[in-house]
Amino acid sequence: MEAFEHIVKVYLEAKGYVVTTGVKFPVRKRCKNGTQQLHGYEVDIVAARRRSLILASVKSFFGSGGVSKQGFKGIADSKRRRHLERYAMFNERRVRNGVLKAASDRYGYPKGKIQFALFCGKFTACDEAVVRRHLRAMKVGAGPIWVIGPKQIVEGIIGFPKNRTYINDPVLATLKLLQRTHYLRETTGIN
Repeated sequence: MEAFEHIVKVYLEAKGYVVTTGVKFPVRKRCKNGTQQLHGYEVDIVAARRRSLILASVKSFFGSGGVSKQGFKGIADSKRRRHLERYAMFNERRVRNGVLKAASDRYGYPKGKIQFALFCGKFTACDEAVVRRHLRAMKVGAGPIWVIGPKQIVEGIIGFPKNRTYINDPVLATLKLLQRTHYLRETTGIN
């Protein structure tokens, strides 16, 4: 599991989900020669609780420009379309519907209780609102695709270590250490 995926895992656990990572779902896709072939599409995070299932793509992009509109069909500039395959779950209806059906079959959730999401550590400077609008306009499973950005993720996990029960997790241990040394006090008010 990548480090940012682990942070998202903690975020979802703080919200009461049981989380697993790197789950492949079989999807039939038409090849260039016209035949159908079964592909395994990996979903970064699958999170479950009693009445909902989340299928999430996780992109940190801390070492790059960030999530950009250039990765999404329908909003990418025609000459600058890059990395469309990184977002196959959002760009290709056949993949989206195939993953939705496979997840419903595997986990037993009705399609209307399955939520698609994009967790993002960094957006390009001017594309966040465009990407959010674009994904919100797509209806799949439980409705619009959620886009959860860095501020939402931090706000979701920052209070989780207040729990007095020790949880052996590097993200939570780091937060507790920062709180104990008062490095978080100035921005969060947490002691």
